[in-house]
Amino acid sequence: MVGMSIRAAGVRNTADFWQLLSTGKTGRREMSHAELTRRGVPERRFKDPAYVPVTYPMDGSLGFDAAAFGFTGREAELTDPQHRVLLQECYRAVESSGCFIGSLPDRVGVFLGSRTSGYGPRIEYLSAAAGLDVDPAALAIGTDPDYLANRVSYAFGLTGPSMTVLTACSSSGVAVHLACQAILAGECDSALAGGVALDVRDAGYLCTEGSINSPRGRCEPYTASADGTVEGNGAAVVFLRRLDVALAAGNPILGVVAGTAVNNDGRERAGFTAPGVAGQVELIEEALDVAGVPAEGIGLLEGHGSGTSIGDALEVEAAAQAFGGAGSCRLHSVKANIGNLTAAAGAAGLIACLLALRHERIPPNAPLLAGAPPMDLRGTPFTLADRPVPWPRSEGGRHGAVSSFGLGGTNAHVIVGDAEPELRLAARQGRSWQLLPLSADDPERLRATVEAVRTAVDGAPPDARQDIGHTLRTGRPGLGARTTALIPLDGNGTWPAPDRFRTAPPAPPPLVFLLPGEDAGHALALYRTEPVFRSTVDESLAVMAQTLDPAAFAAVRDAVHAGGPVSPPVLHLLGIGQHAVLGDLGIRPDVLMGQGAGELTAAQLSGVLSAEDAARAVCWRGQAVADTPSEAGAHFARRLRDVRLHSPATPVVSGVTGSWLTAEEAGDPGYWGVQLGEPVPFDEAVRTVVSEHPDAVYLALGGGTELLAAARRGGVAEDAVLATQPGIVQAVGALWERGVRVDWDAYAERDRARRIDVAPRAFARTPWLHPALRGHCPGIDPADLAGKQADR
Repeated sequence: MVGMSIRAAGVRNTADFWQLLSTGKTGRREMSHAELTRRGVPERRFKDPAYVPVTYPMDGSLGFDAAAFGFTGREAELTDPQHRVLLQECYRAVESSGCFIGSLPDRVGVFLGSRTSGYGPRIEYLSAAAGLDVDPAALAIGTDPDYLANRVSYAFGLTGPSMTVLTACSSSGVAVHLACQAILAGECDSALAGGVALDVRDAGYLCTEGSINSPRGRCEPYTASADGTVEGNGAAVVFLRRLDVALAAGNPILGVVAGTAVNNDGRERAGFTAPGVAGQVELIEEALDVAGVPAEGIGLLEGHGSGTSIGDALEVEAAAQAFGGAGSCRLHSVKANIGNLTAAAGAAGLIACLLALRHERIPPNAPLLAGAPPMDLRGTPFTLADRPVPWPRSEGGRHGAVSSFGLGGTNAHVIVGDAEPELRLAARQGRSWQLLPLSADDPERLRATVEAVRTAVDGAPPDARQDIGHTLRTGRPGLGARTTALIPLDGNGTWPAPDRFRTAPPAPPPLVFLLPGEDAGHALALYRTEPVFRSTVDESLAVMAQTLDPAAFAAVRDAVHAGGPVSPPVLHLLGIGQHAVLGDLGIRPDVLMGQGAGELTAAQLSGVLSAEDAARAVCWRGQAVADTPSEAGAHFARRLRDVRLHSPATPVVSGVTGSWLTAEEAGDPGYWGVQLGEPVPFDEAVRTVVSEHPDAVYLALGGGTELLAAARRGGVAEDAVLATQPGIVQAVGALWERGVRVDWDAYAERDRARRIDVAPRAFARTPWLHPALRGHCPGIDPADLAGKQADR
């Protein structure tokens, strides 16, 4: 288990969920007559003595970020809110593992359950009554449970088994079992499993005689006062990976699935809707056997606990038989906190168990804090608690069990435990400064993201800062509004103000490299810190050692190793070295421009010259200028006659004509002799690029300002001209801000750490409801149909 996500009454995320559980609070709400009237509930209904005005409402149930998930407005209106919520929660579950769901490299399965919904049938009925046409295929895709899991797989490009699981209240528990089986069978390496139970019209219910619902509107599992269940609203999803895959990816290991089991009670029960003790006993025993865990090793049983007096009693009886009276186990049910999430209940209980493992505490039973009397548990290994109970790690490890029973007899049981201590560790390697790419869907949400990351970084130790940097680089998508921060592993970093935020174009802009600049002393540190830079430079240095006289070569070598006078050979080495570092990160130019000897560097990078020939040519060029100034061009051209010259593979702007370098010019030694003479003004050459690539971004390899100023004179916007000064890491960040693609996985080869849950994407919560339903959905709060909110 590497990721999890939950939304429910009073719960926006797992942090809220733990706060609710650990304090024994609930998301239960009682509605007044005034509120029911505002929601359009008929007076004759809510004044019925059997009406219970209680709900466990999920905030923002109609809210959906259509653009973020590639929906048109019409598609969003036609899509069941349950489907919409699950799309977001699947995204969140993977996001919490430090990964981006849209770029998972392995096969990912999807196993999801949902509650029966009237959204589609009501649209169909009300549209027909109003004489409106509805596309039946679009309505089916948006509302039928058949397409629930498939929609998730399609939206995120997931290629493992994908299926909707419908076994009533055990749906998400069965989904977890199926996900584990698919991983064990090799059908996928990772899987999403969970469920959703959402009624956007929930405003209480009529409690008829013999109903399983509580006439008091209180869900009080495992108490003597329990008189029925209360349905809740929410969604819960977990992200599972094969352990070796999770470890290789550096995911957080929230818990390890030790064993699962699924069965059906068959006919050994009082009726179709009644639970069966024998089936539950067999289920738990099988799960314990699969897990290889003795019953006394289970510290927490997160039970089905629906709050019906008969169901709870039979569940405890079955569990006690399966446990054989061994050990001492805390009994708990999240239904007391968030209501009965039916199709999502099992996953919600599993998340509660994972949180208890993480926080090393078992939460209290909420009804006891409100004064409800506990049921009689004498003769069983189970106890209830009215306060949090410590659950510390131990040498033998800890295990929790989660039961999930469905109306109709399909049962699921999952046993999870700690990861071995050594499995929680991940090797870190990194640069001394962490580059943090930060993005959001718009500047307003980017401001919140920057603040959230800043809060996470402040006071964090070096390891945690590496984890944050690695997660932001490799586990988050590059959204439209962007900025970057550069922070040290220890100390204070520089955080961007909103006026430094940028909007990246939909497609990466053309990238132009300017070579090499007139001063690159700052880049010499790359020789000591970047292996790719060093190996690239050393290869050409070896050629120069055989081309230059000893004194001249020593000057070049010393300038590269320790700083010193900058000469054309040094500038060439710095240009090809930085090009190699950037290329290793997937940053490659679409156009090359060089001034003076820099055009020879451009010739190497475009494929006109080999690395060896370019190193010699730069030295020969300098020698020709020094030895025969008046005939330098002719002398240099003669030296190139024995060199093999190729057509440019990457477009190059000619310093002779100011236009594009042709294959004939590139292959003519005479061209390079002329190029050594008086060149065309650089700003004129820039205009050639501007005319064809008006939206290009320019990067000067090396420092200095001459080429940058010339580019601006040539018509390039100041914001589009960058330099690798003060450092190449800053340049990488600046390019990414402007929409240039960066291979962050390649970056991770030298800067790798654990993945963590940090900076979740802020989704907009625009309410969507089909027009046919507006004014015809009693129970929906009109306030929920207005406004737009951001949801973290």
